[in-house]
Amino acid sequence: MLGNLIGNAIKACSENGAITVSVQPAGPDVQFAIADDGHGIDPKHRPHLFDRYWRAPNQGRGGAGLGLFIAKGLVESHGGKIRIDSKPGVGSTFFFTLPGLPA
Repeated sequence: MLGNLIGNAIKACSENGAITVSVQPAGPDVQFAIADDGHGIDPKHRPHLFDRYWRAPNQGRGGAGLGLFIAKGLVESHGGKIRIDSKPGVGSTFFFTLPGLPA
């Protein structure tokens, strides 16, 4: 999951762009965040981001459109959730949570 999301962030950033990876508690869960300062994602494309084989039009990059679909499946199979916050021209942050370990 992290590898895919970090790889996507690298593709989205400009040559001198920045990527931030963070982990923090979120109630009983653990939240991971992968942020980039790249081109952002058009709001009309967001409903399709986690669809199998879906790729944004005119992106000019390779890929089968399976990475986010698989990441979502892995997160959900472990009892977590995945979501995105993105602004075109500003960047994107993908968040996912996983259940924390019992005390």
